[in-house]
This record gives sequence, C-alpha cells and structure tokens, in this order.
Amino acid sequence: MQQNHRFKDISFPYVAKQPSTNKSVEYKSITDIHNEIIRLYDMLEGKKYKIGQGLYDSTLFFVDHGLLIQDDFQNRIKEFTFCKKFNCPPYPSLNDTPPNIIDDFLVIEQEYNHCIEKQQRENKNA
Repeated sequence: MQQNHRFKDISFPYVAKQPSTNKSVEYKSITDIHNEIIRLYDMLEGKKYKIGQGLYDSTLFFVDHGLLIQDDFQNRIKEFTFCKKFNCPPYPSLNDTPPNIIDDFLVIEQEYNHCIEKQQRENKNA
C-alpha cells in the first residue's frame, strides 16, 4: 500500500497542489479538503478508473489520510465486516434496515471487492 507522509502532522492553513486544477492553493480547513474530494469525485464519476482508487491516489498529493478517517466510518466498516463474517444482517429485515446503511454497505462491498481483485492481479503478475 502506498504511503505519503508529506502532510503528516501538518496544520491548517497550508499550501498544496489541488489535483482538480493542478494549481497550488491554500487549504484553510477540512472543509476545503472535503470540497476538493467532491470535485475529484465528480471528475472520476463515469470513468473506467475506480472512484475509490482514484480518490485514494489523488488525495495522497494534498492531505494526510489521518484527517479523513472518522470513527463513524470505521465503525460502519466494522459493522459490515461483522455482518459479512457471521452472515447476519445488521437489522432483523431489509425493511427495517435504514437506507443509508444499505448504501454504505454497498459501497464498502464494492471497494472491498476492488481491493481483492487488485491484490489477485498483483499476485498473478508477481
């Protein structure tokens, strides 16, 4: 896995290249980071490149990934992993499951499968 520690322990404001415009800009807050990620998502949507991989690769150039990791996201991934491992739904029925959890699980599953496919390709080419 790629690691970029260039932005480790950096504080706002700071200047970095904005991938969506290829210009140096000042990032004043996490909101500026989120806005850039939304622009990148919009640029990647509908392309052959996987959105999750594209966002990961692009964010290496302007943000410490530690700023992007939130406890609620990590807990949702743990919930997904538990449900998958023990083959149990997060709620008693599909009708009882909130739509946002279904959406989150679908995204996590898609990204998980992409990671497995990438790992298999790398192992095959090694």
